[in-house]
Amino acid sequence: MPEDARVVCYTAIMRPGKTKTTSFSLDAKTLKNLKALAARHHGGNVSALLKEIAGREAKLAAAEAYFDKYGILPLSDDDIERIEAEWQAALPKKKNKKRHAA
Repeated sequence: MPEDARVVCYTAIMRPGKTKTTSFSLDAKTLKNLKALAARHHGGNVSALLKEIAGREAKLAAAEAYFDKYGILPLSDDDIERIEAEWQAALPKKKNKKRHAA
C-alpha cells in the first residue's frame, strides 16, 4: 500500500423494513419547516414526516375521487373559512406564561 494511502472503515446503519432512498431539491425555508415539523412530531425523522404527509395526501385524493364520482361540489372559500374557524375555536386556549422580573 502506498505511504499516503488510508484505510477507511465504516458501519452503515440500515433502516428497518423495505425503504428506498430518494432526493429532493427544496428551498431553504421549506427544508427548515420540514425539519421543524419532524422535530415536533417524529423525533426529528424527516422520512417519517414525509411518510405521514404522503399517507394523508393519498386519503385526500381518495376523498376527492369519491366526491367527483357522486357529484359532490367542492367547498367554497367561505365554507373553508367557516370550518377552520369552528375547529380553531374548539382548540384549547394557550395559557399565558407569566414571566417574573429578573
